[in-house]
Amino acid sequence: MGLLRYIGTMNSRLFSIITVFIIFICFAVMPLAALSLDIDYLDGTLEYREGQDTWLELGIGDSVPENRTIRLSGRGFAELSAGNKKITLTQDGLYESADLIGTEPDKPGFRQVLGSKFSSLFNRSENGQNTVAAVRGAEAESDDFISWEDDSADYLADGMGLFNEGDYAGAKDLFEEGSLWETGAVQRECTFRLGLSEQALGDPRTARKTLTSIRPESDDPFLEEYTIAMATLYIESMDYQNADDVLSVFLDTGPSGDAAQAAWLLSAYSLEGQGDSAGSRRSLQKAVDQGPNTEIGRAAAEMLNG
Repeated sequence: MGLLRYIGTMNSRLFSIITVFIIFICFAVMPLAALSLDIDYLDGTLEYREGQDTWLELGIGDSVPENRTIRLSGRGFAELSAGNKKITLTQDGLYESADLIGTEPDKPGFRQVLGSKFSSLFNRSENGQNTVAAVRGAEAESDDFISWEDDSADYLADGMGLFNEGDYAGAKDLFEEGSLWETGAVQRECTFRLGLSEQALGDPRTARKTLTSIRPESDDPFLEEYTIAMATLYIESMDYQNADDVLSVFLDTGPSGDAAQAAWLLSAYSLEGQGDSAGSRRSLQKAVDQGPNTEIGRAAAEMLNG
């Protein structure tokens, strides 16, 4: 009887071990929850392929099903997000959702790393879609309105005051006036801040058109902000060559400080997007050299050691 009890106990223990092992294997092979690709803004038509030849339309707020081919058409423009990563599609065509998400979905997005120092460059109204519709409607109603220069107006300073208060529509009006009536560096900065206002109002397509029309000079006082904003815009739309060109103009001046560190970080992301891992690491080291104890410096060091 003692032998039978011993055998029974051993069998029970063996069964428990096997059960735990099976559970462990199941969890080990269970795929992690896929990161969703969400549609934040859409102008045109965006669809995903279901089966061989069925295309299903997507809208703002929808998520693209996992591992799908998506199609942008109708001279489309789309802003997507996958966790911390932002993606902008500016050309009609076919895209693979897995390629857009990338192989490192948990890697911090550079907007996140840039932090509060440059947050004003990426402001977006909480009701951006409704706001931009209202602004476009107001513009349509005033197409015949003739604008006259106000000699007493300081379009740039007053517009920046409204922008900082969150009155993006009011700021947009003043910057638009400044882009028409001012000259030189002030005119260029008014145009730049007009683009930021359009972006904040939830109209990224118009903002992109405005921002890409600017050609700042090396001594323009807004060059630092312009560089960070435009490099971000280009990297998120996978236009890495233009990102490199914008960053080079600024970095060739030998800058230092927060903007220089941010520019080197963006350079690392741009070079990585082009498959230049060695160049990306050199840019990360440059970012660390600008200040290892800042938020950007620590993030760059972690990426180097990761």
